[in-house]
Amino acid sequence: MKDNSDMPRTGADGELTATAYAVLGILFVNGEMLSAGEIKQRTAFALRFFYSAPAVSHIRRELRRLLALGLVQDSEVSLGGSRHAQVFRITPAGESALRHWVVEGDDDTMTVKDPVLLRVFLGRGAPLPKLLALVDARLRRVDEDIRDVVWGHRRAAEMGLIPHEDRRHTMAVSQYTLRALYFEQGNLRQLRDTLAGFDDEAFQRDARWPREELPFRPSDFIRDPGRQ
Repeated sequence: MKDNSDMPRTGADGELTATAYAVLGILFVNGEMLSAGEIKQRTAFALRFFYSAPAVSHIRRELRRLLALGLVQDSEVSLGGSRHAQVFRITPAGESALRHWVVEGDDDTMTVKDPVLLRVFLGRGAPLPKLLALVDARLRRVDEDIRDVVWGHRRAAEMGLIPHEDRRHTMAVSQYTLRALYFEQGNLRQLRDTLAGFDDEAFQRDARWPREELPFRPSDFIRDPGRQ
């Protein structure tokens, strides 16, 4: 009977695990050859706001599976004396798999703090319209959540539940939730504007304001040290 213990572990939809994509992402973003321990360190630092860093043992397990799939390649480097370390780099096939996940992956198969931010963070090389669509979808969900919470507040007031001493704690949390949603809404819109700003051609086509010639050159602001 064939031993499948070293076969790539996948989610329910056949995709790689979240940790596998995180490992590919760290190798892709840094563009370095990294050991499992170095991948752990960079994951803990770079992804801590939207992904829980896995243990080194988990990273090593995913690296073995990624190697079997040809999504990473490894080599051995000398640490001095008789000490050596196994380091890894992402392959073109790994970059392709990562790009596919960024724009097509299913959030429901992942346990991450913020899958949209994780995808944008790893989005170099992904089509910009796809990244904007991810942010737009998140914005629509946040907008709907805000409408639901506001409706709930109005309904509670209509029923005479606010103000009411027995409801103070639940209302305090509900108001906190609404503020958090408004903050997220604003942050997402700013993130979207920043991403949209990466499209230089679209900016050049934007004719809402005339592009007049400057009456001065930027070099005019460089002061001559010899002049008072």
